[in-house]
Amino acid sequence: MKQLIALSALALAGVAAQASTVDATLNFDDVAAGSSANSALGSLASLAQFANPDVEWDVDEFGSYTGGFHWIDATATYGEVLVGASAYAVSGGNVLSNSGQPILLVFNTPVDITSFSVQQDTSGFGNLQDGGTYLSFLNASGHEISAANVFYTQGGQPGLSIQSGAVGKVSAVLLAGGVSYDNLRIVATPAVPEPAAGLLALLGAGIVLARRKRG
Repeated sequence: MKQLIALSALALAGVAAQASTVDATLNFDDVAAGSSANSALGSLASLAQFANPDVEWDVDEFGSYTGGFHWIDATATYGEVLVGASAYAVSGGNVLSNSGQPILLVFNTPVDITSFSVQQDTSGFGNLQDGGTYLSFLNASGHEISAANVFYTQGGQPGLSIQSGAVGKVSAVLLAGGVSYDNLRIVATPAVPEPAAGLLALLGAGIVLARRKRG
């Protein structure tokens, strides 16, 4: 019985050991302009990739539209997100650019974000409406985690730093269209999945039997 409990504890410890924190800053000046933004990921490459997104409308089990929507990776349709040379770069000469379209940072597995920040370019372009633009975090189905949205006025604020606090179980970050981006920083840990029900049951049974044996 001690072996069973020890093995279960080792399995749980193994899951926890996989959750190492990544702290990465991207200024996009380490690669040539015109190259794929994924080539600039550096230490973040094992965790995420940039994607060209599109909106897909939600439907119910009968195929009827529900009025909601979610984001999908449409890179195969629209092409890769690129690093571009720009006079509006905050630092250096390159920016993360997608021809004015939104950008997705997609994680290979969901992550728990400790902090996320990115600067928009110094052009002052973009959406001028108050609250009309937001940094959005998506769950595994591509839906916005609405409570985590960071609203800001995009236009007329050159070089604005957009920041968020902690957000759990994030599958992608959506950067609004209208401007390019620079100096992206993310601190995140791969979200530790809940232990398998069978493993928990096995561990629980072991504990119960151990108690009976002592009794």
